[in-house]
Amino acid sequence: MTSGFLNSIATYYYQNSKDELADYCFVFPSQRAGIFFTNHLRQLVDAPAWAPEIMTISDFFASLSKPIVADNITLLFQLHQVYNQVSGKDTSFDEFLPWGELFLGDFDDIDKYLVDVDQLFSNLISYKELDDDYSHLNEKQLDAIKTFWGAFKAEQLSSHQSQFLENWEHIPKVYKAFKDKLTVQSLAFEGMVYRDIAERIKSETHLDIKWKKIVFVGLNALTPAERKLMDNLKKRQLAEFFWDFSPWMQEKEGEIMPTRGPGLFLNENKLRYPSPKDFIIPLNETGPEISITAVANPTEQLKSVYTFLKNEYESDLKTAIVLADETMLMPALHGIPENVDRVNVTMGYPLNNTPIFGLVNLLFEMQRNARTGKDGSWLYHRHVLPILQHQYIALLAEDDCRQLHKKLVKGNVIFVKAKELQSNALFKLIFSKVNNGSELASYLTDILIKIYELLQPQEDKLLEREFVFALHKSIVRLQDLLEQNQQADITPETWIKLYKKLADFQTVPFKGEPLAGLQVMGILETRALDFDKLIILDLNEGVFPKTSAPNTFIPATLRAGFELPTIEFQDTIFSYYFFRLIHRAKKVELLYSTGAQGMKSNEMSRYLYQLKYEFNAKVQSQTSSGNVSLLSPPDPVAKKTEAIMQELEKYKHGNDKFLSPSALSVYIECPMRFYYQKVAGIKEPDEITEEADARIFGLIFHDVVENLYKPLIGKEVEAANIDSWIKNKKLIDTLIREGFNKHLTDYEKGKSTFTEIHGKNVMVFEVIRRYLLQFLKLEKARAPFTIVNLEPKVEHSYISNHLQLNIGGYIDRLESKDGILRVMDYKTGTGDATISSIADLFNTDKHKKNKATFQTLLYSLILEETAYENTPIQPGVIWVRDVFKKSYDTQLFIKEGKEKQPILLQPVRDEFKAGLDQLFEELFNPEIPFQPVENIDKCRFCTYKALCNR
Repeated sequence: MTSGFLNSIATYYYQNSKDELADYCFVFPSQRAGIFFTNHLRQLVDAPAWAPEIMTISDFFASLSKPIVADNITLLFQLHQVYNQVSGKDTSFDEFLPWGELFLGDFDDIDKYLVDVDQLFSNLISYKELDDDYSHLNEKQLDAIKTFWGAFKAEQLSSHQSQFLENWEHIPKVYKAFKDKLTVQSLAFEGMVYRDIAERIKSETHLDIKWKKIVFVGLNALTPAERKLMDNLKKRQLAEFFWDFSPWMQEKEGEIMPTRGPGLFLNENKLRYPSPKDFIIPLNETGPEISITAVANPTEQLKSVYTFLKNEYESDLKTAIVLADETMLMPALHGIPENVDRVNVTMGYPLNNTPIFGLVNLLFEMQRNARTGKDGSWLYHRHVLPILQHQYIALLAEDDCRQLHKKLVKGNVIFVKAKELQSNALFKLIFSKVNNGSELASYLTDILIKIYELLQPQEDKLLEREFVFALHKSIVRLQDLLEQNQQADITPETWIKLYKKLADFQTVPFKGEPLAGLQVMGILETRALDFDKLIILDLNEGVFPKTSAPNTFIPATLRAGFELPTIEFQDTIFSYYFFRLIHRAKKVELLYSTGAQGMKSNEMSRYLYQLKYEFNAKVQSQTSSGNVSLLSPPDPVAKKTEAIMQELEKYKHGNDKFLSPSALSVYIECPMRFYYQKVAGIKEPDEITEEADARIFGLIFHDVVENLYKPLIGKEVEAANIDSWIKNKKLIDTLIREGFNKHLTDYEKGKSTFTEIHGKNVMVFEVIRRYLLQFLKLEKARAPFTIVNLEPKVEHSYISNHLQLNIGGYIDRLESKDGILRVMDYKTGTGDATISSIADLFNTDKHKKNKATFQTLLYSLILEETAYENTPIQPGVIWVRDVFKKSYDTQLFIKEGKEKQPILLQPVRDEFKAGLDQLFEELFNPEIPFQPVENIDKCRFCTYKALCNR
């Protein structure tokens, strides 16, 4: 590590006070700085010696106070009780939690900044002028109060303003009662400790300091409470102060408004608490060599990390990767080259970014939506399937996950009994219902222990086990806190909120040697540290500095007036961290992304602009660009190899596969799609359907009509038969309900238990009924006719030139009328009932709208060549969506000049067979490959378009 600030202080005290160091206490902005300082001191010591005390500023205050700083969960429960007592309300903890978090943050600020709570929260709405009670406020505070309360008019308060004022007036009482309650229990929040010490100093209570000297090192923005303590120690000659800064931060002569920037607090600190006169701070007068590199997106930064470390890495504490966005930790670690022998990650990985945290969130969603019926717990498929697909669960129970997933999708199971999912020990734990927070904690810990046990034998899953262990520890801690506060039986919803609040601040620590190798750290860990080589990632506006205002109940004008921290305050602090960090380095690379992603801006940070234009640093700007070449996607062609021809052979006579009219339609529309479906066997992915979409609508309609006509197969259907059905609404509804039960397995459960999920199906039910009744009226008008068969399976060994092929399928309905056999197909989609020519049926561009004619004609041909040689056969289509149109007709037509004639098989048979023979010749020609259609627009909704690179 470079000979910098901490090294200079260690050398200074070793040379001047080495025999007294055991009686000294050094106070740093972070524990990391204390570790590095101790290391510098150790390197100077040539004989065994007692080390000085090392503390952070928060630890130092805590060491002077008797009350113990409580954790946030405990504080929230205590504050909730106080709030209800003071307000006289019975606010639930769930409702109070967001307010409670705001109050805790504001109370902490109020005490650290020694603000008079009565003055801050006074309701001045009825005051036209500030009276003598406020004469001691300074002008800035008076202006802030006037500005804020000027927006309130007593006679014109909105409901939001009234609610705000109600809470505002309660806050001073809540604040005082809360502190009293904590004091009785010897507890405190951090700001309360600060204020207690400041007030003890003010009342001239003697602070017992056990050290000979307190040395404050590398602090920056001081709170009034911290200044009180420092003033006291300075007055008693017990303290010394060291401020870290760069020439950039020095106040320039003649500067008019030095109210912003990295040196804002520095100048006051140096004047009020000067460093020892004989201490010389190491300054880099020439400045580092700085490169500002623009990259296309955040992940592109990893290439720059790799290149920088490959060329610049120096061992042991001289090089650091600094992450402005800590979620980039895992990608950054993957960008470290092999020449880096050791890595120390000073920051933890955020627990809420781990896969196990994601799994627990999925479990929460499942529990939230679980239902309890007479026969046990039911789980919603939308919350079960993601759990089965989660990376840990799929890894640890691969076969069971696959089987259950297939079972749910194939059976279209919308709600599943929890017991039906409990196929192994892990699933017995996962798929069970919990009723309160205590049960939820046990439920999660049992699952995590089981996952940990299952991961144990897998040596390459060390990181995953660490994630699971860290989350388990966090849940156990939360439950312990709840039990301590007698809140073990809170609702699962409240438990989840507290868990997420706790997890927001939890990290998974990385084991490493803190004083060796490459340092990977966040911005806050860099305080008071110096490095020779630095690469800093994600220096985008909005990321560094963050532009989100602090969550607070106190409006910005009042915060500014009472000198409480604001967003500008935060900006100034991080400005100091940044410029202090880079100024002693020899080489610095600063990266920002030019591509906006999510909430991230594509603009570089304001600090980089300052470097270039305000501080005149030696900056080189560059853009990282890889070698980009536009590759043409491979031509998606499947040549008819020997293996493919063998698959096609299975459709020839003597084998068991049949080419259906719908399969041939697929080939005409797109040969490549036929290849994927019928040759390669790539099935379209199944999904669970919980609402009656167009496909389900058609299936139910078809089933109802089939069930009505089934008893009349082989018989003539009279108008009276159909009229009796129309009048029998109960029969129609029963058949529709049976269709729902068949195609939507949970419909009946939806009617009884889960009505809110199946609400849309009630409307679909009514629509199907109306369409059916209208269709039956049209059928009645066509009667009489004879139902020859319903859903008959037809098969034929068709001879096409030198080929003998199996063709066949299922015909929706065969009927006869006036000596003509009619081949009927139900269609709920769109299509044309009229074709221009038979050739259009085999035209790729025109087939889609004419495929109903093609398919019914092909069935007609099969029937003629197998069983009805001398019978006139007519193809027909029942267009379900047209039943309310006056032009409704089940006949199909072909144009002849300006007229159109109904299609009968016999007149068009030869031309149709010629087209069919040509189609089969092409399909079985080994020289003609399967390839997609030329018109890419046809691929827009195709399931296989990704396979064709379209």
